[in-house]
Amino acid sequence: MLFNSVDFILFFPVVTILFFLLPKRVRNLFLLAASLYFYMCWKAKYILLIGFSILVTYLAALLMAFFEKKGKNKLRGWVLAGAILSNLAVLFFFKYYNFFVENLAALSQNRLLLPLFNYALPVGISFYTFQALGYAIDVYRKDIAAEKNLITYALFISFYPQLVAGPIERSTNLMPQIKQGTHFSFENMRAGLLLMGWGMFQKLVIADRLALFVDTVYQDYAQMDGAYLILATILFALQIYCDFGSYSNIARGAAQVMGYRLMVNFNVPYFSKSFAEYWSRWHISLSTWFQDYIFEPVVWRMKNKKVAAYLAVLLVFFVSGFWHGASWTYVIWGLLHAFFRVSEMALRHPKKKLYKKLKINTKSSLFGALQTIWVFLCVCFTFVFFRADSVGQAFGILRRIGSSTHFGALFSADFFRYGLDEKDFTVAVIALVVLVAADWLVYKKKDIYHWVVTKPLAARWVLYWVLIFSSVIFGVYGPSYDAAPFIYFQF
Repeated sequence: MLFNSVDFILFFPVVTILFFLLPKRVRNLFLLAASLYFYMCWKAKYILLIGFSILVTYLAALLMAFFEKKGKNKLRGWVLAGAILSNLAVLFFFKYYNFFVENLAALSQNRLLLPLFNYALPVGISFYTFQALGYAIDVYRKDIAAEKNLITYALFISFYPQLVAGPIERSTNLMPQIKQGTHFSFENMRAGLLLMGWGMFQKLVIADRLALFVDTVYQDYAQMDGAYLILATILFALQIYCDFGSYSNIARGAAQVMGYRLMVNFNVPYFSKSFAEYWSRWHISLSTWFQDYIFEPVVWRMKNKKVAAYLAVLLVFFVSGFWHGASWTYVIWGLLHAFFRVSEMALRHPKKKLYKKLKINTKSSLFGALQTIWVFLCVCFTFVFFRADSVGQAFGILRRIGSSTHFGALFSADFFRYGLDEKDFTVAVIALVVLVAADWLVYKKKDIYHWVVTKPLAARWVLYWVLIFSSVIFGVYGPSYDAAPFIYFQF
């Protein structure tokens, strides 16, 4: 069930209304049932995989708590290892097994040493697996007590707003809210619906519209002028930001209507002045997961902290690449970010000395703008590999850009032949201006929500209806008005 589908437009209000009408003692059970139904709308039998992950980590946490009381810390470590390995084994089989077998066959002169399996990738498996593993690690570290109520824990893992594509919630944030329960609040409803409306605008008006041009150009990259490929890559950066950001905003908004607060997953990443800042603003729930459960443990265990930091960054981005998908394009994408991040760390002090020697004012607006542009262009470069269907296609696109780029082609009549006609292009430009303006206000720490709700009632409702009708009228709904899936559903 997609957030941008008619099914969800019916599902969300019905579930929310019933949630608040029911007695508090049965709300969690009802929300768990609704969440499992929400997931089963994709492929019912894959609910067994979520059930496996829930039961394994639930029992592992209880066992770790039991062994803690007995003072058997070594056994706690073995239980954690078992929980991690069993969950990763399921993730590996469904997401990476065929990739592993195909690469093994390529290394052995195309001899298929193991059978291939034809199955659909379970939606959201990377997200709920990491959430479950994070909980098990938190219990092992004694950051949270093992949850004894299976319904509470199962709801934490399968909470429908963030089940399929995050944010990857932490047990220390969402679990206490589930245990404590919520109550209806007009303020939560208003804030949540406004966030959902903005998310729908990002998805329907911006992301799906930009996809028309991006998909057309990338599918026929060998015949495209390099200028079109450059523009398509930049627009893909904006598309994926709006697509994934919209899912996170709709998830947060839906949860807030019911009284739950999910973590912010995107915080205007394209205004970043460094790669460290970028990764503190992009897919925050995943980047902080890697920070807490991979980066810091690796650095903590090694004596040479400088070398450890470099190795940890390399490991994090290598794993991050594979987390996104079973393809070498994602691995290269991750390693490119590792290169930029390590280079930034290694050159930090030499650059400071150079700027000082050249008397460059690093606090000036111009210097900051140039840094932002540099980071954004480097991120766009990595997205060539992220968006490409294969490594060969990615390098083919880069070669095409290097050998055949004529920016005058962007102003020719042919421009409107590649997915966006004049009307769609105009709508896209206006929508992007709105997006940049909103992000700029957020970057400058302006409280947009407070600004909206303090306006006169008539002005507020004008804004609400503009947001709704712009999504309805200018939204892109695909062939036969089908809802376009979110990009991160494939991960």
